[in-house]
Amino acid sequence: MALLYGSLAYMLGIVLGWWLYAAAGLECPLPWWLWLLPVSLLPATPLLKDPPREPAPSLRWPVTAGFEPPGRGPSQALLAGLLLCLLAGALRYLGQPFEPCWTPRDLAFYNLPSHRAFDHTAPRVTLTGYLRSYPLVKDVKQELIVQVQALEDADGARSVAGAVRLMTGIHRRYAYGQPVRVTGRLVTPPALDSFSYRAYLARKGIHSLLYGASIEPLPGPLQGNPLLHALYAIRARGEAFLNRALPEPYAALANGMLLGIEAGIADDLYDQFNLTGSSHVIVISGSNVALIAGVMLALTARILGRTRALWPTLAGIACYALLVGGDAAVVRAAVMGSMAVTAAALNRRSTGMVSLAAACAFMTLLNPLAVWDVGLQLSSAATAGLILLVPWLSRLLLRGAAAVGLPGHWLSRTRTLLQDGLVVTLAANLMTLPLTFYHFGRLSVVSLLTNLLIVPVQPLIMLGGSAGVLAGVLGLEWLGRLLLLVPWVGLVWTVAVVQWTAALPGAGLELGGYGVPALLASYGSLLVVRWRATVRRAVRQLLSWRWLAAQRRLVTPAVAAGLAVASVLSWSAGLALPDGRLHLWFLDIGQGDGIFVQTPSGRQVLIDGGASPQLLFTELGAVMPFWDRTIDLLVLTHPDGDHMDGQIEAPARYEIATAIYTPHAAQHPDAETWREHMAAGHVALEEEHAGAWIDLGDGVALWVLWPPAEGYRGDDADNENSFVLKVVYGEFSALLTGDAGLASERALLRGNTPLASALLKVGHHGSRSSSSPEFIAQVAPQIAVIQAGKENVYGHPHAEVLGRLAGRTVLRNDEHGRIHVETDGRMMWVETEAQQP
Repeated sequence: MALLYGSLAYMLGIVLGWWLYAAAGLECPLPWWLWLLPVSLLPATPLLKDPPREPAPSLRWPVTAGFEPPGRGPSQALLAGLLLCLLAGALRYLGQPFEPCWTPRDLAFYNLPSHRAFDHTAPRVTLTGYLRSYPLVKDVKQELIVQVQALEDADGARSVAGAVRLMTGIHRRYAYGQPVRVTGRLVTPPALDSFSYRAYLARKGIHSLLYGASIEPLPGPLQGNPLLHALYAIRARGEAFLNRALPEPYAALANGMLLGIEAGIADDLYDQFNLTGSSHVIVISGSNVALIAGVMLALTARILGRTRALWPTLAGIACYALLVGGDAAVVRAAVMGSMAVTAAALNRRSTGMVSLAAACAFMTLLNPLAVWDVGLQLSSAATAGLILLVPWLSRLLLRGAAAVGLPGHWLSRTRTLLQDGLVVTLAANLMTLPLTFYHFGRLSVVSLLTNLLIVPVQPLIMLGGSAGVLAGVLGLEWLGRLLLLVPWVGLVWTVAVVQWTAALPGAGLELGGYGVPALLASYGSLLVVRWRATVRRAVRQLLSWRWLAAQRRLVTPAVAAGLAVASVLSWSAGLALPDGRLHLWFLDIGQGDGIFVQTPSGRQVLIDGGASPQLLFTELGAVMPFWDRTIDLLVLTHPDGDHMDGQIEAPARYEIATAIYTPHAAQHPDAETWREHMAAGHVALEEEHAGAWIDLGDGVALWVLWPPAEGYRGDDADNENSFVLKVVYGEFSALLTGDAGLASERALLRGNTPLASALLKVGHHGSRSSSSPEFIAQVAPQIAVIQAGKENVYGHPHAEVLGRLAGRTVLRNDEHGRIHVETDGRMMWVETEAQQP
């Protein structure tokens, strides 16, 4: 237990050092090595001897009656060791505070104040270095961390050291170690009243932000750590495989749960996980590390023996922690897993609370600022809850069940289910709730219900998903896709439950005024209620679960679960099969165009894709069969970002047979990145113009009505060279006008083009520069669809256009969400995601 007490004293010392640094008004840190001095004295503490004591007189009453001899109390050696650990923690922080003083050799020395981030008159600097982290793509942005080696400003060039965070577009993807030159406004991260982004980045060793950044890749070999190069290459292969194998939003969730890449999860879905208190299932946790450690130990022990298997297993745990990003919570879990594996290999007992405290102390030894890492706090609190509260809550629950008259055999058979479901969930929630109140000011009323429903399927996601990713990384993509079927069911269930509980009335409550005193009082009250049993007894009972007996009891439920999964897969596949009708989905992808067409036999066409790949893939995940990762035809109406950018990542996710675009787009510089991605995905590119006719099968035809072969050379040529397409099936037709404007419409009218259609996709998102009265009259649509984003800055659709469409059925993505039109060639059915407000 000395390790437990020493670790707690060390971390308390870090907090003491933080208080001393602020109270003393220090501006610069102390020498970093000072904390080694008290640590070097720790081996001498056992030399301290306690003064002799008189033996206690014999008791007249037995110990069983509650009488025990007085304890000796803490020894002098222990007290001296705790004081040295406390001092070491304080000196560790004083040597690496949140805001040290900067010298001209530090990058942060040249930071502008944070309020000048958007000041376009502020001076710009040029930085040279390499990417020091795994690039993360979030929606239409890419987050890069550059390890800077040189800086150039108006005063010249100089060598500096430091890291800077910047955001760039997604048109070009980067890799860890890529040498780069970046230019922009170098500023200090902001520190707001409600959240200090400066402190958040400081915990990651970043003290600078670059705004208005432009980036230029430099020639030369990759820099950085060779091991990280290999691990991040595996991570990238795994991410790419999951993106190809699973539809959205399940691919993004799987990337978060299995690879630690959470950036691709849509904000609204992440908010729902936070609201329901279930976001912990998204992040890499101790269960992932336990799985890796167990598999590695089992495999290597068979080959090398139990003792010799220790080092390969520890190396595997370390590589996995680096592979998934190595944040504070992951490293804490890796250290605890390593201690458990070491104890098992040496036939020693591993004590939960000691391992947890030692792991946290090790983390803060590497980086004292990790004490303030919210992820580390929450994961450590949840782990402590499992160690301290699970046995106690399990006994209380079983006693309560027995008190209401439930049969004894029922209690015995459901013990494991209660422990692994309700009790574990409740224990983790009780220990993390005070921290959640303190950091986020919210209470999830539905947290317990949500976790009870989703926790049982998480092992399916983790085990099946890990096996599927491994197969995919090794090139066995067919096997990986097969193995991912069961995790996909678990992901679908998880998302469905989270969205359902998040929509319940009163799912979350906002709390105010919950400060440090309330936090301490909450944990104090919890420990007072719990402390009737010792921590040692709680750990012993936690470690005494009879796993083999539990496995025997779970055989029948496992078979039933397998049959249920097979049933779900069969019904999902059956319901997603082509139904002999033509389907058009006008996707809800914000301010942009995106149309998905499925023919009666199941051929698929994607026309445009909006500006956000994340939104596009989420919408495609909602309308495509879960197993289907192919698109027969990709259409780019014109190279505007709100039509083209969402398609850029499509070849990495789907097998695309053919892509068509206009002669104008074929030469347009803005489409260069799009063309490169299509070529990299082995997509056949074809130029089309007015007069082209594409047979989609089943009597469905796609006519190209505009632009002409020579193109349009007047004003606003980018929009006026947009495709105007007509989908024809029997008596039904839909006119899809892209961003074509009034000039294109007049040319079509003069050419007596057959425009009459049952459905009109209104041009240019309902802009007044399209949809003339004459054009609308010639088309004579029954339904007009407007693809525009909510509260867009352009004011689309314009009131004039809505006036021209008066008397017709107008459907809008900003009001109705996703719009689904299906037809058998004679009749037409329309379904919208949301009702009109």
